[in-house]
Amino acid sequence: MKKLFYMPLLAVLLGFASCQFFETDPDNVLNEDQYIAKESEMYRGFLGIITRMQEAGDHAIFLTDPRSNYMETTGNAPIALQNLYRYESTDGNEYADPRPYYALIVSCNDFMTKLDDFYQRVDGALSDSAKVHIPRLVSSALRHKVWGYYMLGRIYGEAYWYDTNMTELDNLDNDKVFTKLDMKGICDYCIDLLDNGVELCGQRIPANLEMDWTYWVNPMGGNAAYKHWNLMTPRWINLRAELASWRTNYEDEAAARADWQWVRDNVLRYLTESMVNGGHWYSCTMQIILEYPNIFWTEQVAYEPQIMGAVFYDYQNKQTNRLVQYFCPEYPADGYYLKPAEKALEIYTEADIRGPKQRLVCNTLGGQLAFSKYYYTRLNNQGYLRQNIFEIQPTIPLFRGHDLHFLLAEAENHLGHWDVAKTLLNTGLLNRFPGGRLTLPADSLDGQAIWSEYYWADESVNWFAPAGGYGDIGIVGANRGKEYDLPVISDDATDAEKLAFAYDKERIKAYDLALADEYLKEFTGEGKSYSYLVKMAERYGKDYKIVFDRVKAKYADASQVEASLQEKYFIDWTLE
Repeated sequence: MKKLFYMPLLAVLLGFASCQFFETDPDNVLNEDQYIAKESEMYRGFLGIITRMQEAGDHAIFLTDPRSNYMETTGNAPIALQNLYRYESTDGNEYADPRPYYALIVSCNDFMTKLDDFYQRVDGALSDSAKVHIPRLVSSALRHKVWGYYMLGRIYGEAYWYDTNMTELDNLDNDKVFTKLDMKGICDYCIDLLDNGVELCGQRIPANLEMDWTYWVNPMGGNAAYKHWNLMTPRWINLRAELASWRTNYEDEAAARADWQWVRDNVLRYLTESMVNGGHWYSCTMQIILEYPNIFWTEQVAYEPQIMGAVFYDYQNKQTNRLVQYFCPEYPADGYYLKPAEKALEIYTEADIRGPKQRLVCNTLGGQLAFSKYYYTRLNNQGYLRQNIFEIQPTIPLFRGHDLHFLLAEAENHLGHWDVAKTLLNTGLLNRFPGGRLTLPADSLDGQAIWSEYYWADESVNWFAPAGGYGDIGIVGANRGKEYDLPVISDDATDAEKLAFAYDKERIKAYDLALADEYLKEFTGEGKSYSYLVKMAERYGKDYKIVFDRVKAKYADASQVEASLQEKYFIDWTLE
């Protein structure tokens, strides 16, 4: 009999007193007494969801990064972690347990149910602030739930969906409660939730509302000290676009094109509007080169224009993650279990700001090669994030501006806009079109403009920065990386030849794999890179070699790695 288990709640959360949220009694029955009995408990209840996010924050890093191209285990590593690295069976491995994501989902379901119960109990008689905040709290909970399922899908390839408020353990074979979904099903269910929201608290609540926590702390004018709380919840656009990009793997051509069109239009619109409103927010500009370490070297948000959702921790309140323990070799850090593989470092050029020569992502600490981007930076000789190394609890980004640029390039590629995709990946619009908007071509494909008006819709847009500032220099350019030599077609080709080239499957695949190679360079140690390879493997005939060819270099003998990937590249776990 398969059953779903729970995890105990952390006692202290973001400085608030503990509540009865998801404490369990000896019979594994949830204690439901006095949960959301008054308005103030709505907020404490929601912050209970954030506790679950803290528990899940580093899970994907230590589960999937040892299997990707960059990390290798040290002699100090626990046997279970070494087994992950060696591609031995993951079923039963403590690092592979999906429980943190299911605990988050249970928490979201329970919070929304209890909030609705409270609303019905007071018959909607709420303060003005509560009336404003309830839809935003629900919307945020929906996105946390979607993020949990998104993580389950991209790591395990399957999940059990449930919407009920579970007060006790239940049999997973109960199809009235649970629906077992493959990755396509997860995408469908999550996108439906993101698009349509939920009927709750007497209203239809969309999934894209944002809660401004600074005004909850200080309704009269906000409190900037809590501004980073506004990033506790993943952004709607990131979740919706990521799920759509995965779903295209399992759709027919027409449906996949519709999803790619959605990603292109909405991500491009979001980026353009963000650039207008924030100057260079979420852009790939020279500013990245100047600020790159500060995206990660922080316990709040050191470089806010790139962060689009993050998990925060506070050592003083016993909110901890394992990043320093696992990555740092210097005393009194306790561990040093993972380090950069020498072979992985060879993929970076000397100028690449993420490479070993620049020492912004990896460095030699205490005589040992270390993955350092979360807790140590040589930028301005700043060194460790805190003097007491054991107190460092770095922020873990969920999404950042780079994610949207990869998604946009991926969508443009699949829509046949190879020139746009190549430009976004390599050195950007500023270098592709010196002189700015006046030189943008008016080429079309199937009656649609190849270069969307959003690339030059406003004089203040930072794609070209005609009013000054930083223009787009591409994903590679913003990291001083090496350009990708991709297939192109001559301007002198016939229209028929250009059309055939635009939709040529081998061309599209070549561009996709270039994006994958750059993704590996960009998202080291963030719990993302391995799953991106899996996405590509799923897209191209379930070809395990897409993964294997990119991870094998770090192994002296990769035969076990190949055998494991050939059998299954998703993480295997029997939920029981």
